[in-house]
Amino acid sequence: MSQHYFSTHHQGEPVTVLLGWDRPVGHFFLVVERDDPGPDEDDYLYLNLDEPDAFDLPLEFFRQKLKDLGIEVPAQMFEQVQLDTDFGIGNRRVIYQPDGRFESAETA
Repeated sequence: MSQHYFSTHHQGEPVTVLLGWDRPVGHFFLVVERDDPGPDEDDYLYLNLDEPDAFDLPLEFFRQKLKDLGIEVPAQMFEQVQLDTDFGIGNRRVIYQPDGRFESAETA
């Protein structure tokens, strides 16, 4: 599966966004994880597995979900995930900088 990471903030709280393509299963996914959850907070701000149709959501759904949460990610993140899908790329880990630069590595 491709894994595209971006560290940012949600309402002043540090979070990590993970967007990707699960090649074996054939679906997109999105996870927004709190980096330092409080004692009464869930680890996840958002997890696509909580959606009723979790395995049949288009990439645009996740773009809107992030917008609804007030979280901005580099446009390159969505572009690269779409390329992963188009070219059947799996086992790719990508870390993004706020300016859109990214480092990519194949994973085992």
